[in-house]
Amino acid sequence: MTNTRLDRRQFLAAAGTAALAAAPSTVRCATRDKQKDGVNVLFLMTDEQHYRSLSLTGNPYIETPHMDRIGREGVVFENATCVTPYCSPSRASILTGVYPHTHRILMNVSPGRNTQPALAQDAFANTETSLYRKGYATGHRGKWHLGNKGNFDCYESYSYAAKTNRVYRNLLAEHLPAAKFADHPSPGKYLARPVEMTPAVEKGFHDFHALENNRLAYISIIGRSLVPPEFLPETQITSQVLDLMDQNADKNFMITASWSPPHDLWVIPEPYYSMVDRDKVELPGSFDMPEWDQRGASKRLGNIMGPEGIREYAAIYHGMVKYIDDQVRRVLKKLDDLGLADNTLVVFTTDHGDMVGAHGCIGKSITSMYDDLVRIPLLMRLPGRIAPGTVVDQPVSQIDFMPTILDYLGHAVPDEIHGRSMRPLVEGRDVPWRDYAFCQRANHVRVLRTEQYKFFQLSKRRGVALYDLKNDPHEDHNLATDPRHAELVREMHGRLVDVMTRDGDPARESFAELPS
Repeated sequence: MTNTRLDRRQFLAAAGTAALAAAPSTVRCATRDKQKDGVNVLFLMTDEQHYRSLSLTGNPYIETPHMDRIGREGVVFENATCVTPYCSPSRASILTGVYPHTHRILMNVSPGRNTQPALAQDAFANTETSLYRKGYATGHRGKWHLGNKGNFDCYESYSYAAKTNRVYRNLLAEHLPAAKFADHPSPGKYLARPVEMTPAVEKGFHDFHALENNRLAYISIIGRSLVPPEFLPETQITSQVLDLMDQNADKNFMITASWSPPHDLWVIPEPYYSMVDRDKVELPGSFDMPEWDQRGASKRLGNIMGPEGIREYAAIYHGMVKYIDDQVRRVLKKLDDLGLADNTLVVFTTDHGDMVGAHGCIGKSITSMYDDLVRIPLLMRLPGRIAPGTVVDQPVSQIDFMPTILDYLGHAVPDEIHGRSMRPLVEGRDVPWRDYAFCQRANHVRVLRTEQYKFFQLSKRRGVALYDLKNDPHEDHNLATDPRHAELVREMHGRLVDVMTRDGDPARESFAELPS
């Protein structure tokens, strides 16, 4: 795998075939008539962000005042989970309100790498198309990861995204020509510019690349980028979101900013690179993981990098979160400047989590479904309708996002979805609510998470785990191997199968029996 291919892949991952640079912004708009008292939506989304990465939720290394502001002025969901720790399935569930086993986006949509079909616009009701057809202006900038965004009526064509990607490359070439770094010794590149790696990480980079059949070798590029913050793709994404807000201030809109960090590559320039003291980075959880995780790329890379390399990655990860917090500041300031804050529902979330060094792992590519991967940050703000400082403890899921947005906007919620509006929880109403979270990974893993326990099962009787989240928060001790918990294992398994049956999971039969 050449550096050129790595650069292109990572550029597209960051850009998500989005409009990135200084080309004129456009937005799909069904009508210019603004509804009286209509509520706008500003959907702010990152990729692979740990639920404890905000200072509001317990990050000891950095401050995230602008992400925090959304929660302080609105609601924090303490127990929000993703449906699966893959990008595309989670994003599809956010849009449609149904689990991956129903929308059938079971793995990442990666043309040329697998046969996973893209999300079709009218296969399921989805938030943006619904609002567009009701007269909302709709715009999306950043990572999409669900196929050709232009296949949706509410978004621009693929050719538009390709044009603006080209403009971005020209912008880099003008201000930061690659030839300037022709003699730089670093073997790692990001956007065709060098990434400076520590000696320990550079050794790990070479050792990881030497592994056979390693299609994720590129994730070992970890270090300091020489592309300054003002020229990073996410800075350009933010600028275009600001343009969209300017253009549509007189309309009802739903505008999405979808930033790639803190997803790999884990590279960031100064001043973010040096913000976290590596010696203070803790690596929670036992490094002794279940057999089914030992083959995962995240565990293999962590083993190769060792504690020193893992701490370098984790420090950079937090620096990337800080960088995105600065992008959130720009967006919230624009909302204030336009006088739109009081009638705009602001949502901040991510698609899934990241191990951030827990259990000696780098990234997310393991089989287990630790809370580091499945719990996610979720904040919402809508002045006058969401009381500042609200905290919701009930388990909520990405399937609940779509019905919640439609509810706050006063639109009907489709009947045939798995999710429900979270608005009653936010308003403190006493309503029946599920007491569990259900997560899945393609057709081979299912998880049921309750307030105290997490039950994990591999399909076809290949493995099972039970963790006591209250007494073992890092999920180090698998109680399923202890005969004293055999009855609890059977009870949790029965609940899992019941949920799969009720929600129409076609993989139910593969999980119907426990391993011996």
